[in-house]
Order: sequence, then C-alpha cells, then structure tokens
Amino acid sequence: MLSKLKEPGALAITLAAAGILMVTMGARQSLGLFLGPINTSTGLGIATISFAFAIAQFSWGAIQPLAGAAADRWGARPVLLGGIVVMALGMALTPLWGSSWGLIFTQGLLVAVGAGAGSFSVLIGAAAQRMSDQARGTAAGVINAGSSLGQFVFAPLTQKLIQLLGWMGALYSLAVLVLAALPLVGKLTRGGHGHAHPAHAAAPAGGLRQALRQALGDRSYWLLHAGFFTCGFHIAFLVTHLPTEVDLCGLAPTVASTALALIGLANIVGSLW
Repeated sequence: MLSKLKEPGALAITLAAAGILMVTMGARQSLGLFLGPINTSTGLGIATISFAFAIAQFSWGAIQPLAGAAADRWGARPVLLGGIVVMALGMALTPLWGSSWGLIFTQGLLVAVGAGAGSFSVLIGAAAQRMSDQARGTAAGVINAGSSLGQFVFAPLTQKLIQLLGWMGALYSLAVLVLAALPLVGKLTRGGHGHAHPAHAAAPAGGLRQALRQALGDRSYWLLHAGFFTCGFHIAFLVTHLPTEVDLCGLAPTVASTALALIGLANIVGSLW
C-alpha cells in the first residue's frame, strides 16, 4: 500500500499530517473521560456538561469548511498553527472556569474550533496539494488512520493522567501534548520542496461558491454527508458517554479507556483498508 507514496516527499508529508491528526483527534476523542470527574468536582450535572460537549461537536464540524477555505487562501501553515495553539489554550483554561458558560467557551468553542482547524479537511488538502493523483487516495487513508491511532494511544494515556494527576492536571498535560504537534506543521507545509504539486498548483475556477454549487448538485456528495452523519452520531455518543455509563455499572475507569482504544484500533484497520 505504501508503495504508492514512493514519490519524493510523499511519505514524509503523509506521516506528518497523520501525526498532527493523531494528536488533535486523539486528545479530542478522549475528552469523554473527563465528564464524570468534572461533574464530581464542579457539580454542574451530566446534562450541562453534555450540552457543552454537544456544542463542541457542532463547532468542530462547522469550523472545518471555514478552515479549509482559509487554508486555500492563506496557506495551511497559519491555519494549523493557530488551530493547535487555540486547542491547547482551551485545554489549559478549562480547569480555571468551573461554570457552565466557562465550559461552553473552553471545551465547546476553543478546544473544538482548534481541533477542527487541525483536522481532516486542512490536513488532507495540504497533503494532496503536494503529491500526484495516484498517491492521494492512499495518503488520505493513512492520514485518516492517524486519527484512530490517536484514539488508541490517547484514551488509555488520558485515563492514566487523570488517575495520577486528577482531571485538572490531566488537562494541563494534554495541552502540552497538543503543542508537541507544532513541529510537524513545518514538515507538512514545507512538503519537500514546499510547493504544490504541478497537477494541483492552480485553484479551481469559480472559487468556493462554484465549488459549493457543484457539490450540492452532486448526489454522491449528499450520500457522503448521510454516511458521516451516521458515523458522527454514534462515535460522538460513544466517546462522550461510554465512560460515564461504565462508571454507573461499577466497572473500573480503565474499562472505558480500553474500550475507546479498541474502537480506535478497529478504525485504523478500516481506514488503511
């Protein structure tokens, strides 16, 4: 499979993008592990905290087309750097604001918007511009697998941090780990020679408006949306509420983190396939 990434710089670009997605998505998909500890510490209630996480799900999705458009106009580098910093800032500020509005601002907006700016649309687009058509499909699969690898790594790591440092210390630690993805942005955006592949150097005629008009008239585009709606609904539900349900059953917290890690492991296989 990786033989399709033999052209100069393609493998390094793909792995850099996958590494960034591993960090942003891995940290984001592990936040459900904090729901119970935050509720115990602040007394906000599961419904209130879940509402903040629901806003985060919406914010994460809504920012991606805007981040993609910004990357097309100003380049992926500032978008990715800004997204990673904003995400880390949201993580670090969460323990400082124990109110419902504070949680909505830090988790519902800052963390989600930052993660969205460093997510699939920008990363796959930035990588695709620096390689041929023949390599783009394989690269997209490997980059997508980086997200699932992040869930496989970060779920048990986050649970261990919560056990050792408490939920506040764990969030501070995650903020530092998110910032560790910053050096990968340079590798991705330089992309060997640092320029778009000749086949993709020119922006499509008509700009964003024309692209949207064409997409909205395509049946396959709507079917793709339907598929992601289903995927997003059950994945968002699982990663947010599975840890709390496991706790209600009287099982150890590691059961939830292990389950989330196994979901990520299965998704890696699917993405690469």
